[in-house]
Amino acid sequence: MRLAALEDLPGVVGTLVEAFDKDPVWAWAFPDPQLRAAQHATVFRMTVAHAIANKAAWLTAGCGAVVTAFGPGVNEMSDSDAEQFPTVLRGFLGDHADAVNGLFERFEHARPVDTPHLYISMLGVQDEARGNGIGMSLLARVVAQADAQGVGTYLESSNGANDRRYEAAGFRMHGSVPVAPGLPAVNTMWRDPARGK
Repeated sequence: MRLAALEDLPGVVGTLVEAFDKDPVWAWAFPDPQLRAAQHATVFRMTVAHAIANKAAWLTAGCGAVVTAFGPGVNEMSDSDAEQFPTVLRGFLGDHADAVNGLFERFEHARPVDTPHLYISMLGVQDEARGNGIGMSLLARVVAQADAQGVGTYLESSNGANDRRYEAAGFRMHGSVPVAPGLPAVNTMWRDPARGK
């Protein structure tokens, strides 16, 4: 496990595209299965590039598992990418962009504002690497970083099937964010920093 470097950008993005292709929230946000991979790649690249620049992207060998985890005071995208993001979504999604932008705004407002924390924005594992525990091992590495800094860890679980894994890693339910009619809400989760003995 190591920090991602700029040359890892394509591999990290590729893993996230694969991991989130059938994710309930990300598939709803980008509903055309023929265009989804390219659209996800464009959006994920914004987050991953900013994460790499801020030493906030981690990976395992071959990008089998990747995570972006932003420290206190660091946004998920650069200011310039955040400014153009709604326009990018509009170009991809047309009128559906309003609903997707609304969801991302709800995510932003749900994050704790008064408590410093490490924000795990994306965690993905390649299909062929699933079931070997590397995703949770990578998560443990990031959580250990938060513990060393004495801050909590926060994430949004876009797939409820993963909630129990996060709970096993010490996270607890923090709140929920509505997505769209007919879809389950996204659970937000929080982990307090471990205290040294």
